[in-house]
Amino acid sequence: MEEKTYLTVTALNKYIERKFKLDPYLGEVYIKGEISNFKPHGNNIYFSIKDENSVIRANWFGARSKDFKDGDTVLIKTKVDFYLKRGEVNLVVLDMKKDRIGELYQKFLELKEKLEKEGLFSPQYKKRIPSFSQNIAVVTAKTGAAVQDITRTIQRRFPIAKINIYSTLVQGENSVQDIVKNIKLADAGNNDVIILGRGGGSIEDLWSFNTEEVIRAIFNCKTPIVTGIGHETDTTLADFVSDRRASTPTAAAELVTPNIEDIKNRISFNYDKLTNTINYILQTYKTRVLNSENNPYYKNYSKVFLEYNNKVEILEKELNKSLQLLLKDKQNILKSSSEKFLNIDLLGRFRENFTTEINKLEANSPMNIMKKGYSVAFLNDKKITSVKEVSTGDDISIQLVDGSFDCKVNNISDKGVK
Repeated sequence: MEEKTYLTVTALNKYIERKFKLDPYLGEVYIKGEISNFKPHGNNIYFSIKDENSVIRANWFGARSKDFKDGDTVLIKTKVDFYLKRGEVNLVVLDMKKDRIGELYQKFLELKEKLEKEGLFSPQYKKRIPSFSQNIAVVTAKTGAAVQDITRTIQRRFPIAKINIYSTLVQGENSVQDIVKNIKLADAGNNDVIILGRGGGSIEDLWSFNTEEVIRAIFNCKTPIVTGIGHETDTTLADFVSDRRASTPTAAAELVTPNIEDIKNRISFNYDKLTNTINYILQTYKTRVLNSENNPYYKNYSKVFLEYNNKVEILEKELNKSLQLLLKDKQNILKSSSEKFLNIDLLGRFRENFTTEINKLEANSPMNIMKKGYSVAFLNDKKITSVKEVSTGDDISIQLVDGSFDCKVNNISDKGVK
């Protein structure tokens, strides 16, 4: 049996170390990942770099920047090293920087989600782009390919349109404020449509069109806005909020203008169609006139007229006769109705009721009652209705139907009439 050779741990680690150093692919490696367990120490930093499935330790000796933290996505230029004493593989960082594109994209997604929840991208707020725009505002840099492409396209397709260029910073410091300012100026400038555009570039170059200030300025604009930002593959938040998105500045200019050649062709077609229609109508009426020459009504117009005139006179006489008969009949009916009305005693029933009421009043008259032997007693011109109103010795006046007399009260009795 062959005897096995056993290596020491150091021998094995030296072998592995040698393999690492000889491998050309491990001498300079570019890695993208997320920082964790970040620990600065003096001029050095120690951390782990990870992705969804694995992790590896790293260190950067003499780090040129320590502006990092856990969770940052970074781009690392490194070499793979094997630490002999511990038998560990780690990365020796040669250079490292934040993944700016990754950070910006994360901000892009967060702002997009926020504004989407507010409804700024909703189709219900999209304004219709005019078919024929006489005044076209162009909000872009006054130099560069974008403004030239837009201007050239508009002049070629619809040369009668007026182009109003609002010179704008489209990237860098103060660009956001400048874009917002010029959108507002264009909106107040009696323009039919606004093109917001710029040439292509990196996500950093286009970032001004992903800011909340610019997005809200576009949303609040009353004039329809078409965006033509970057290349066809570039998409900004401005594209989501605008009324229409074009893939390029040139495409935006095409979208807001009709092709004048198409208009000319359409006018020519409609002119020919209208001319043919008019000629057809004229020919139709001409044929009808020619055919009418053989019509007996036109040939014997005077005779036909006299016949119809005689018919009208006969009808007029018959109508007058009928009206006279009808009028006489109505007069007879009215006379008969008048006689009946005059014979009606309208006041008879009211006269009888009136007499009855007069008799009732006469029967209840105080004078008639007094004729039956009743009288009325007065004390100081005040009618006496109770014995409690007089005293013994009072001088009272007695009123009868034919006169009155005075007397003195000698005795008072409280016995009433039974």
